Amino acid sequence: MEFETHIQESTFHSPLADFEEVTETIEVRTDPLTGRTARIADGAFATPDDYDIDSVVSDAEGCFFCPGTVEEATPTYPEWMDVERGSWGEATSFPNLNPYAAHSNVVALTETHFQPMEAFTPRQFADGLNAALEFVHAAFDHDETAQYASVNMNFLKSAGSSIVHPHMQALVDDRGTNEGRRLAEAAADYRSREGSDYWQDLVDAERDGERWIGETGPVDWLAAFAPKHHRHVLGVVDREGVPSPDGAAVDGISEGLTHVLASYAEAGLNAFNVAIHLTADHQTPVVNVIARSVFDEYYWSDSPYFTVLHDEGVVTTAPEAYAADAHEQF
Repeated sequence: MEFETHIQESTFHSPLADFEEVTETIEVRTDPLTGRTARIADGAFATPDDYDIDSVVSDAEGCFFCPGTVEEATPTYPEWMDVERGSWGEATSFPNLNPYAAHSNVVALTETHFQPMEAFTPRQFADGLNAALEFVHAAFDHDETAQYASVNMNFLKSAGSSIVHPHMQALVDDRGTNEGRRLAEAAADYRSREGSDYWQDLVDAERDGERWIGETGPVDWLAAFAPKHHRHVLGVVDREGVPSPDGAAVDGISEGLTHVLASYAEAGLNAFNVAIHLTADHQTPVVNVIARSVFDEYYWSDSPYFTVLHDEGVVTTAPEAYAADAHEQF
């Protein structure tokens, strides 16, 4: 397990120092599994002092995901799901009207139209994950060609969400996404080469170190050495295969997510993404959580050419720093 870091220096005459010569450092890190690089550079993430989004998020009129409407305005499942729509606690699941994969669904996560990310409860996340995983298991059983799945969440517009009402999406198909395939193939190569599971080896190497955050039942949480995006946190489930609905892994993921989001809120943030990568061949489930630019009336896009065209993570806060912040919430 190699954690490779390369320091670069950029020298120039700065107007912030009366045009004296200054030298800024950029830290380039290499992901131990995939070889993907990430950069830690000062000023890569802008955070406003405060924000006001009440006028944007409070209007629930016409929301398809609110109670009383979700039962009438959303699609129903095909016969192989055995239910028209899924229901777990507050969560309601149904097919995605605009699918992104052969098997694509949406989970309306809460009955409330909006709540800030620090207000989510473990029960709400567990209900949503149970509904999503119920769909994933059924899709794998129905379609023997399907090999990849993911459970995902965009929260607020700066994180890519077109709908304010909190919701998740699950995707299942035979191809996976670029990142899903990349991680699965690299983990399989590692197992073939080393005779062990990469993710469990990573947890063993990071436990109690600077990037270690904590654990919630069968899920270990740590800051990614080479972050894909701002405050990138990994949750590694200590068992292989797609988690069962209503099981210990779901509870551990749900509790950990509330802690991670509490640390984001403490840092003055309000938007995030989640992606849980799953495969039909029983690889270790891995949760990815990242913070996004603060959503406000004039929010700043944190998806520049580096992330969109170069697939290069560029962040301001070093993993060792935000791991300590997150650890305080566990």
